[in-house]
Amino acid sequence: MKITEPKVEIWEQPKGIEGIYKQIERAGRVCYKSEDHTTKDSAKPFVERMIKSEHYAMLEHGTVYLSIPCNDKTELLINELFANRFTRIFHDIRNGKYHFSTNLRVLIEEDMWDICKQYVCDYDEGFFSGDRRVTVHFTTQIAVSREANRHRVNSMAEQSTRFCNYSKDKFGGEITINLPSWIEDIYCVANPLGCNPMTMMNPVDVWWSANAYSEACYMRLLQLGWKPEQARVILPLDTNTELVHTAFVSDWMHFFDLRALNKTGKAHPDMIKVAKPLYEGFKRCGYIK
Repeated sequence: MKITEPKVEIWEQPKGIEGIYKQIERAGRVCYKSEDHTTKDSAKPFVERMIKSEHYAMLEHGTVYLSIPCNDKTELLINELFANRFTRIFHDIRNGKYHFSTNLRVLIEEDMWDICKQYVCDYDEGFFSGDRRVTVHFTTQIAVSREANRHRVNSMAEQSTRFCNYSKDKFGGEITINLPSWIEDIYCVANPLGCNPMTMMNPVDVWWSANAYSEACYMRLLQLGWKPEQARVILPLDTNTELVHTAFVSDWMHFFDLRALNKTGKAHPDMIKVAKPLYEGFKRCGYIK
């Protein structure tokens, strides 16, 4: 059983159409932990497979910025984009253009990607009035990811306990526990599987023993023929997970209000452990003041 600690990082999307594909692949491979399959040419085929299989959720992590001139030729296109609630629009009256901030899923489902490719541009704060989309990668506990995933306006991808087999070499043949914020020292009892937790005097020993026993039972169930999707039911809530969220800055501000700034009541300590550093990261990047 490995121990890790929570962390968070902002994933900047590379530029251009290729950058859209790369961001989708990067987020999508978190689910199956297949990052080792990434190559310099793998992004576009990965996205094409997602589209062919209609696995559109991952396409939401590919942010698309469009700058479309307002004229008779593009009027219908602009009107169709206006009607989508997942798209933000900024009318640049001075230059006679509309600037759109959206995601690839919108354009694929509306069958508008091919025609919109010619209008793809990179983010510019002057064009989009600060309402950019930002992708964030969390390393945290399954318990914390459940709270994060309540922010349903966000696009989400999470490491799958259904398809990830923790007995495999890529996971070191063991589960990883993400350390709760209130456990500062790890006391590993000499034989956790042979001890009675009801007789233990140190609460950290009890916590460690419970996680170690869950791991042992999980591995044994796999040995006895259960699939990961069956054995996962006994994994503890402290099990490490990776989570990717993509959302507009305005939606992230709502996230921070609830999860970092305690504006609606005190947030969970383990959520604060990732939300507060992320809030500071947004300020350093200039996304918020």
